[in-house]
This record gives sequence, C-alpha cells and structure tokens, in this order.
Amino acid sequence: MGLFNFLWSWMCRRVFKRVDYDKNGRIDPLEVEVAILHLYNTVNKRLPGWQDPPTRAEIQAALRAYDADGSGCLEEKEFELFAKSLMHSGPDQFFARVGKDALLRTAVLPAVTVGVKNAAGNLFSGVPVVVLAPAIGCVVSAIKALIPM
Repeated sequence: MGLFNFLWSWMCRRVFKRVDYDKNGRIDPLEVEVAILHLYNTVNKRLPGWQDPPTRAEIQAALRAYDADGSGCLEEKEFELFAKSLMHSGPDQFFARVGKDALLRTAVLPAVTVGVKNAAGNLFSGVPVVVLAPAIGCVVSAIKALIPM
C-alpha cells in the first residue's frame, strides 16, 4: 500500500468521521465540501508549500463521478477515492514539496544569510550564521505569507 497511501487513507477516514455530523456513515454534498476543505487545510498546514482547494463546481462534478450508488452522498470508501482524485497530489508531488523546502532551508537560505551578513558590514558581524539564518528564514516566511499569490 505504501506509506503515502496509508497516511492518506488514515487522514480521509479521520476527516470523514469528523464531518459525518449525523453519524449515518454517509456524508451529504454540504458535508463533502466541508470535508474537502478540512482535508486541504490539514495537508497545507503540515506540508511545506501550498495547494489550492478545488472550487465548488469541481467538488460537485467529482461528487457525481464518485457517488457509486447515485444517492447524492458519499460513503467512507467513496470519499477516500473522491478526495484522492481532487488532491492532484501523490507521492511525487509530496516529495517535490518537501524536497523544495529542504533545498531552500539547507542551501539557499545559508547562502543568502552569508550574503546579507557580508552586505550589512558591521551590523551583523557578531551574529553567527547559524543564528542569523533562521531569523532571515522567519522574515522571508512572514513576507511570503503577507503577499497574495
């Protein structure tokens, strides 16, 4: 099954149980939308990078495609397949997101830090690079969070 698929199934089951408010083992179209948004929020908080959630129209189209019994609701297994189809993410994109973040933190950020330290002259002369790099990383993350993309 693979680690990624196991974790994805676990997250889908957890989200399904959370949004199945009437506990009937099926989630209606509104609960499906809430579940997908909750799933995207969970993934985006825990992984570096960002993936936009699908639009309401995309969710409704996928809902019709994955509703095997035509009830208008999804059961747990249907929801997992449905969510996987919308996520447009698999092990390759997962590792690409994590790898990109690791590259930035281990190669680009230290190089930028040395450049900033040299350009600033005496301003940061007593501050070690290992202290300055995380501070610059926090500033860059804050700026990225404030700039709408």
